Amino acid sequence: MRNMILIALILLLGVTIIWAHGNDNDDPDHHDTSDAIIPENPTYYEHVKPLLELHCLTCHTEGQLAGDIPLTDPETVLKGSSDIAFNASIGYMPPWMPSGLSLPIQHDRSLSDTEIATLVAWSDLGAPLGEPEDYIPPEATAYQVPEIRADLTLQLEEPYIPDETKLDDYRCFAFSLDIDRPRYLTGYEFIPDVTEMAHHGIVYRVNKSAQSSIEKRNYEDDRIGWSCYGGIGLSASSEMIGTWAPGALPTNYPEDTGFLLEPDDMIIVQMHYNLSNARQPDETKVTLQLSDEDASIAELRTYQLVAPVEIPCPTGIDGTQCDRLSSLDRVARLYGQEFHYFPDSLLRDCNQTLDDYADNTGENATGYCDYPIPAPITVYSAFGHMHELGASFQLELNPDSDEPVMMLDIPNWDFHWQDTYQFAEPVQLKRGDVVRMTCTWDNTLSEDPRYVVWGEGTSDEMCFGAIIILRP
Repeated sequence: MRNMILIALILLLGVTIIWAHGNDNDDPDHHDTSDAIIPENPTYYEHVKPLLELHCLTCHTEGQLAGDIPLTDPETVLKGSSDIAFNASIGYMPPWMPSGLSLPIQHDRSLSDTEIATLVAWSDLGAPLGEPEDYIPPEATAYQVPEIRADLTLQLEEPYIPDETKLDDYRCFAFSLDIDRPRYLTGYEFIPDVTEMAHHGIVYRVNKSAQSSIEKRNYEDDRIGWSCYGGIGLSASSEMIGTWAPGALPTNYPEDTGFLLEPDDMIIVQMHYNLSNARQPDETKVTLQLSDEDASIAELRTYQLVAPVEIPCPTGIDGTQCDRLSSLDRVARLYGQEFHYFPDSLLRDCNQTLDDYADNTGENATGYCDYPIPAPITVYSAFGHMHELGASFQLELNPDSDEPVMMLDIPNWDFHWQDTYQFAEPVQLKRGDVVRMTCTWDNTLSEDPRYVVWGEGTSDEMCFGAIIILRP
């Protein structure tokens, strides 16, 4: 697989990645505010209201992601002052996962140490209101959730009812493009219908050669779509052009860039449903924003990165469930025989063996893979994906050199906050550079610990990433 990715890089020169968080502190769960300069006797109107408008109202406004806890009126804010201060002080809110080690990322919502100290001091004083005339709007511009123009809407003609026999159901759905000339995808919004069972979704572009395969597979089990573990399950080439995971917001690609769509292309939406908490009909919707017909657009490409997953049982846990072979048999039984061999294939593609992971423990397991860059490329954004055992994620440039660059660092992984992160400035990579993707896991987070390899289910794990680049 890795060799195929490198060949694609050589031929097409393309790259992508997920949601990051840039605190002033390297550890987003710890803020040393002892040296922070805070205002004397902070009040809501003068100090807290501008801060909330700048960092929090993206989500905490009616109709938005956290609209059930609106922070737009003084009464609600004052009642929740201690919770606001506490969640800010431990780095839980605002949900911005990348650390300050990452390259600068657009729309950073993280709080500075001074802002955190101000919230804590205000709460400790009893959350004084102050005078409305003391309010001055923030000088900076708050991040606004992108508004995606729905030039095309992809939605099933009938609800999909998940498979009753599965805990993790991967389902692919095909959509035609109602366009009569080439257009560019410049943004999209993924709108899950039943969030309780939506693990993730991926949008793929396929060309007209996929038509016959789609016709054979659609409704093959008398239900709309088809089962598709490990990809889209078609005998046709595909390209990932969009992703959704919990916490992701609508996406606008960089100005004057986009993914080329031809009139004969089709869109495949792959949904991963985890049915632990819900099992009901689903009508997930994806809206696509297309370029103006006379616009000059630079073409983007997306390339996927993968790394081995080898997670032993935690210390003190024994039994057949802790045997690697037992784990391989399990994923093959659940997702198909090819998954029995996939973990070993990952090791080979990354020029590794099991000996490279001999020091992994259940409490601290690592997986990594190096990707040599075969030609100059421009990287716009990055994405990473793990499941519920994830501990940290990194994307590093030239890690073994004298001047390594941390492109994306998420030191405290949270499955519920994943996104694609656009860099403040495009990253220029040259031939001979190396990009290393690294994931770490903590198997003690599992309710039923076992040896874990790469698998498609929520209780399995992945080390997956992507880099979106400009096609020359």
